[in-house]
Amino acid sequence: MKNSFTLSEVLITLGIIGIIAAMTLPNIIHGYRKQSVSTQLKKTVSMLNQALMLSSLKNGTPDEWGIENNATDTFKNYIAPYMEVSSECPKKIEDNQKDPCCNKVYNYKKNTAEYLNSPKYIFKNGTAIIFNSGGTGPHGISQRRGTFYIFLETGANKYIWGKNVFTFNLIIEDNKKYTVTSTMDYPAKKSFCQNFLNREGLIEICENGSQATSGNAQGYSKAITCGALIECNGWEIPDDYPIKL
Repeated sequence: MKNSFTLSEVLITLGIIGIIAAMTLPNIIHGYRKQSVSTQLKKTVSMLNQALMLSSLKNGTPDEWGIENNATDTFKNYIAPYMEVSSECPKKIEDNQKDPCCNKVYNYKKNTAEYLNSPKYIFKNGTAIIFNSGGTGPHGISQRRGTFYIFLETGANKYIWGKNVFTFNLIIEDNKKYTVTSTMDYPAKKSFCQNFLNREGLIEICENGSQATSGNAQGYSKAITCGALIECNGWEIPDDYPIKL
């Protein structure tokens, strides 16, 4: 009776295992990355909404904060005290991608970059936020009262719209309730989830990663539909998500 394997049989078995691992491991890693991004994004937005609620109880609603004048201290005075901020980066241009204060974000499709020239707040969990206060257009036309740029990691090799940097708006709804969401933007009062833009349009805006000045994306915040594709899908990365994670 044969009680052991020969060396060749062991090597063949290990080779088969290696082939299977090589085929399945990338999918496992990609699945983990997708889950990590969606979970972290949902948690950060939830934290922002919680901070808005707590601040409103003490300081009044955001329309009493002077957010229409593009004040750079809105986040510091009214939101940061209700979140676990570990450090604040000054308003400056920082080019070094390894620097946690870097505010240079690249376009996924065209590989062009731009700077978010507002103070950056880094949190204890490694995420960071830049907030630009103010909306577009007068009340009644735009529901956007500010824009949050969420960095899911600090010191990344490269910041890319829709990969590790996401855009969410501070929206005032018809019932005067404020919320942080990526599903609404100027000038429409409809949700992206209601398919008032076709699927191809949402994907194209996400891929382009910049604020358009014409066409369907005119006036929209930078790469806003990247977050909308996830948020509208129950905070899960959809199969047709255009950015490689």
